[in-house]
Amino acid sequence: MNINKLDRKIIIQERDTDVVTNDVGEVIPTWTTFLTTYAHIQRAGGREQLEADKDTATVKRRFKIRFFAGIDETMRIVYDSKNYDIETIQELDREGLWITATYKK
Repeated sequence: MNINKLDRKIIIQERDTDVVTNDVGEVIPTWTTFLTTYAHIQRAGGREQLEADKDTATVKRRFKIRFFAGIDETMRIVYDSKNYDIETIQELDREGLWITATYKK
């Protein structure tokens, strides 16, 4: 892996187990930092994809990072002040990970 290409700072977060509720009793998900690292980022599919029956665009990205154990699909990535939901994780021979994640505008 060429670490010179890992030039974007990302934060991988996991859902906090503490239950937080708002004034009307609704549970509000809270997140804590699991890992702060650098990544090489690509657009997955090469373009933004528009969902057919919604007015929201979904942006899919691939994040390549050094290998780190414990990352799973229940986590999210924070990049450029946007929250990306992790969809898939591909291990690169314990050298690195390709993480595919989406952000809904």
